[in-house]
Amino acid sequence: MRLFTFLALTLWQPSLNADPKSHYMIHCMGCHLVSGEGMPPDVPAFNSDLSFLASTEDGRRYLVQVPGASQSLINDAELANLLNWMLKKYAPNPETRAFTGEEIIKYRHDILADPKAERTRLFAAHH
Repeated sequence: MRLFTFLALTLWQPSLNADPKSHYMIHCMGCHLVSGEGMPPDVPAFNSDLSFLASTEDGRRYLVQVPGASQSLINDAELANLLNWMLKKYAPNPETRAFTGEEIIKYRHDILADPKAERTRLFAAHH
C-alpha cells in the first residue's frame, strides 16, 4: 500500500522537472490546441493578441490571471517560464519584456472573475 501511495503522489505532481513545452501540453494545449489557435470565441487564439497583451501592464496581469494559468499546478517560476515560452513560440517580438517570478507572484492570486469580459475590455481600450 505504501508503494502505491508513493507512486500515486509522485505521478500526480505534473510540474516536477517539466520544461515549458511540457507544461503547455499539460495545462494549455487542451483548450488552446497545439497551434495556439484556440477555439474562438470562448478560447482565444494566441496570434497577435498574445503579443499585444504582453505589451501592457493590464494585459500582462490578465495573462497571469486567466484560470488556466493562475490555477495551474505549477509554481510561480514555472508559470513565468511557460508564459515566456508561449510568447517566443506564438508571438515572437524581441521588444516584449519577459515575465518574472516576481510578476507572477504580484498578480497570480487575484481571482479574475470574468476572463472573457476582461479580455473584451482590454481590447476595447486599445482600439
